[in-house]
Amino acid sequence: MNKVYIKIALALLSLAGYMENVAFASETATNSDIHSSALHQNYESEQYKDLTCEDIDESLLAIEHISDTSELLLKLTENMDGYSLDSTENENKHIYSKKIGNIDIGMLHVTIPSSSKYASVLRSLWDYNDPHKTNNKFISGNVARVYCKYAIMFEKQNIDPIYKSLVKKYALGASVKQSNDTTVIVCPSRILNYLGEINDEPNMKEILENTQPIEKDINAEEALTNLNNNIAGFIIKKHDDSVEVTYINAIYEHDNSAMDKKERDITYTNILSLAQHI
Repeated sequence: MNKVYIKIALALLSLAGYMENVAFASETATNSDIHSSALHQNYESEQYKDLTCEDIDESLLAIEHISDTSELLLKLTENMDGYSLDSTENENKHIYSKKIGNIDIGMLHVTIPSSSKYASVLRSLWDYNDPHKTNNKFISGNVARVYCKYAIMFEKQNIDPIYKSLVKKYALGASVKQSNDTTVIVCPSRILNYLGEINDEPNMKEILENTQPIEKDINAEEALTNLNNNIAGFIIKKHDDSVEVTYINAIYEHDNSAMDKKERDITYTNILSLAQHI
């Protein structure tokens, strides 16, 4: 079997494994919590039934992009050389920044006491369909395609700063289990290779085929700068007595980067609030 497809198959298994992990974690909840969760999952399944992807080739393309993005996020958090410490509230909360060419990288490290909060942290961050949240979601956008419960294509609408016309943009979001104690949440921040008018019907498979792949045979920071695009996500790790959350948000500086940086600051605030109240 082609190595690429082996990798994609493993990514699919990883996503499936994460679903099992959440289900196992919910066994410790109360009966009422389990009942409520089951009702919500059934509602979610019905809500997005018409958006479920039935094209296996398209699904494989989406999972390949998700897998490559999650690997790049992991690699970017492994090397802190050249980062400056922007602020710290205490020893458990630090914000770092680094500039590489046209890429402005921000990184927030938060340590949450008690490893038992791992599953709760995952659910709080993967919140695109949380009925209790209307604003300030970590995963924002309109669901455009569902590859599985934890791999979604989102539609991002905005006013283009140059042409002043309403356009649709698409980005992948996912929650990927790397191991029993590490999960990567890919935020839908990297805009895929499509800029269509608001009334256009997009060909998702074509969008994925035309999206620039992430280079894997070079170092992570070089691969990032070659993308000329935004990328963001969470690395969540469970330790013996704590949960470590690292949020990385790399912004490609362009006409709309000021708004991107403002949204990054809002996310920092929301993460710090989550760490205090979870």
